[in-house]
Amino acid sequence: MATDTNPSVFPLQSLNASRVGPATRLCLLFAALAMAAPSWSSTGTEGASFLDLPVGARPVAMGSAYAALATDAYAPTYNPAGLGFVKASQLAGMHQIYVEDTSFEFASFVHPLSGKGALGAAIQYFMPGSLTGRDANGNPIGDISGSYGAYSLAYGQALSEQLSLGVAGKLIHASIDGISGNAYGGDVGVMYRPDPRLQLAGVIDNAGTQLTFLQDSDSLPLSGHLGMAYRPRRELTLAAEGVYRKSGPSSGEFGAEWMNDEGFSLRAGYDTQRIKELTPLAGVSVGVGLSVWGQEISYAWVPLGDFGSSHYFSLVFRFGAHAKSLEDENLMAPNDLLDDHKSLMNEMMGPDDQDDSEMNSIREME
Repeated sequence: MATDTNPSVFPLQSLNASRVGPATRLCLLFAALAMAAPSWSSTGTEGASFLDLPVGARPVAMGSAYAALATDAYAPTYNPAGLGFVKASQLAGMHQIYVEDTSFEFASFVHPLSGKGALGAAIQYFMPGSLTGRDANGNPIGDISGSYGAYSLAYGQALSEQLSLGVAGKLIHASIDGISGNAYGGDVGVMYRPDPRLQLAGVIDNAGTQLTFLQDSDSLPLSGHLGMAYRPRRELTLAAEGVYRKSGPSSGEFGAEWMNDEGFSLRAGYDTQRIKELTPLAGVSVGVGLSVWGQEISYAWVPLGDFGSSHYFSLVFRFGAHAKSLEDENLMAPNDLLDDHKSLMNEMMGPDDQDDSEMNSIREME
C-alpha cells in the first residue's frame, strides 16, 4: 500500500533523531514497508514479500494466471519449465507505476540451447520509497529508505514434445537504511501439453533460506501453483490457476485473452489475492497488447481501491530466424504441435481410412 507520511501514523514521531539507531530505524521501516507492501503479497510480514508481485503487463492483465502460459521471456519467473518450449531468444522489460514514490522494475533474457533446452535470467527490483519521520511538532527528523532485488538464473528442458521440466535459483538482496541482508531461493516447475489446445503446469517457488537483518529473520514467501490454459478457438485463450501459500490464504487466478489476426490483443483477469484487504473490484485487471513482427508491447491496469491504481508497461523482443509472433510463440496455436499431430494421425491411418471429422477439427485450429 502507499506509504503515509502523516506523523500520527508511525512511532517515529515520538523519537528524537539522535536517538534513532539502525535497529530502531530498521523496525520502523519494516512497519512502513508492511503498509507499502503490494496487495499481492502473502502476509506483508514475510521476508522479500515483493517476490509475490507479478511481472509483465500480459500476465498481470490475465490475473497472473500464467504458470501454464510461460513459454516466453517470463518463464524464469513464472515457470522455468516453460523454457523447454522456448524457440527464440527473447528479451523482456517492464516498468510498473505503483502508488506515490514506490516502483517496480523487471528485466529478463532467455536463450534456447541446442537440443530442447533453454537458459533464462531475470532481475526484479522493488523500491518502496522513503519514509519521512517527524517529531511531535511535525518537524522532519530524517528519511528511511530501502530496496529489494532478486537475481535469478533458470534452466528448462523438454523431455518430449509434450513434457518439460525446469528449475531456477535466485539471490535475494535487501538494503534498508544502510543495513543489508541476503537470502537464497529456488523454483521448480513442470509443464505438460496433453493436447494442442490444452496446457497444464505445476510450480513450487521461493523455497530457500531466511532473509536476515541484524537479529531478525523471515522466511521467503513459499507457494505452490497449479495452472491450466485452454484455447477453445484460435483467437481465444483462457487460463486458470490455484495458488497455495505457506503463510497466507490460498487464492485463485483467472484470465482471458482475445487476439485478432493483426496481433492486437484484449486481456482481462481476476485475482482473488488482491481483494484480501481491498474491495472486490481490486481483483480485476485489464490490458491490451500489440504484436508486430514478433515484437510485443503490452499495457495493464489494476485498481487498488482508495490507493488509486497501478499501471504496467512491458516489452518483449524476439531475435533470430526462429522469432515468431506472440500467437505462435505461446501455447496454443503452436503450428509445430499441430503439424506433429497431423503427422501422427497420418502414420496411424492410411489415406483411405482417415476420419474426415477429426481432420476437420484440426483444420479449425489452424
